[in-house]
Amino acid sequence: MFPKSSVFAVIALAAFVSLGAFVFPHVVQAQDCLFDCPDLGSDPSLIPWGNSPQALDIVYCIDRDCVLKLEVQEGSGNLIFTGNSIPTPHVIHQPDFSCPGPGPVEISGTVVALLRDKKGNLIPSSAAQAELFIKVLGVTCGTSLGSPILSRVVGVNELRTSVFDAASSITILPPTTPGTPASLTSKGQGWTGCPTDNTGTLSGRCLFPLGTEEFGAGALPNQLPATTTGPPLNRYQVGEVYRAVKLDKFVGLRYCKGDPQDAGVLPNPNPSTINCSAGEILTGQNDQGLFTFPGNWSGSGTKTINSQSGTGPFDILANQLAADGQQLLFHIIPETVTASADNGPEVPNRGCNDQPSQGTERCFFTAKNLLPNGCTSGVPVDILVRGQLDIQDGNGNNFKFVSKDNPTCQ
Repeated sequence: MFPKSSVFAVIALAAFVSLGAFVFPHVVQAQDCLFDCPDLGSDPSLIPWGNSPQALDIVYCIDRDCVLKLEVQEGSGNLIFTGNSIPTPHVIHQPDFSCPGPGPVEISGTVVALLRDKKGNLIPSSAAQAELFIKVLGVTCGTSLGSPILSRVVGVNELRTSVFDAASSITILPPTTPGTPASLTSKGQGWTGCPTDNTGTLSGRCLFPLGTEEFGAGALPNQLPATTTGPPLNRYQVGEVYRAVKLDKFVGLRYCKGDPQDAGVLPNPNPSTINCSAGEILTGQNDQGLFTFPGNWSGSGTKTINSQSGTGPFDILANQLAADGQQLLFHIIPETVTASADNGPEVPNRGCNDQPSQGTERCFFTAKNLLPNGCTSGVPVDILVRGQLDIQDGNGNNFKFVSKDNPTCQ
């Protein structure tokens, strides 16, 4: 069984608009989307989330950037995922309430999970898809320095199921799950305490409860201390497990996990097993979010793609305005723009052009490089275009963007 211990993670929303001028050199002037731009990004250093650092650690990536950087051993240069099948996680943030009233926040989606050994090395054979579901209850809204801030602070001896919904969990999926990327179908090994076959490979869904526990007056400030790093508005207060700052669209979580269980036998999480190990401090990481732009393959309404064709255009609809009056398309850094299709390889662009009259940045990609294994006629192809903007967060990291489309294979 895995030791019961802490999970640490901080999340940032996928789109950043109405940002404070003192934080960013270019400030977007558009509708607020703290609550309606759900895609989540990752830590600027692309470090996966983790837990139980003193033993076998479950780590998981919430976006493709993180997956692409995973190494067998940090600094080794030996990447875990290469070739024509690279799993692409997708996690969203879904508040369903309005300030100033309280309400729940849901963070959910598909992630890529692995085990990490005591030496800090990832175990490639353990890689698996997983379903993440976290629901924070009783979120409140306040204001600091003119910015609305959403927060959930744990009270002394407050019931754990009053803070995180009892259904909050991460479920590790066996490699036989329909839709599993080819790069994961021969993995899923080493998950002690989970349902496995005689080869040690996952044979069923394995669920780990996520949330918190009841903290006494003495334990609360030690387990959930105030933080002192990062932009002042993004720092946790004592007992805070969820924080979202409208000014720069920062969203953070602090939580723990419980014992693994066979989801086929016990389909619902057992939050009573959650134990934030004594002496461990639940900390956070300054994750960075993404701008999310609409996309259009081929620049037309037809939206078909031929895997045997040459170079084709992809239009990134980045027509929001920045504080300097320019559209965001002018802030895209062309040499950072890449594309992938159906979890395939990352392909560099063949050139990008500003199209301000149409509110788009048009970049060109070679279709046969995007789909080296071809595609099935009449079936949609999922294209993901990614890149960086010359807009930076408070820590000097360039913001990133994603743009998606699903043209039909021709």
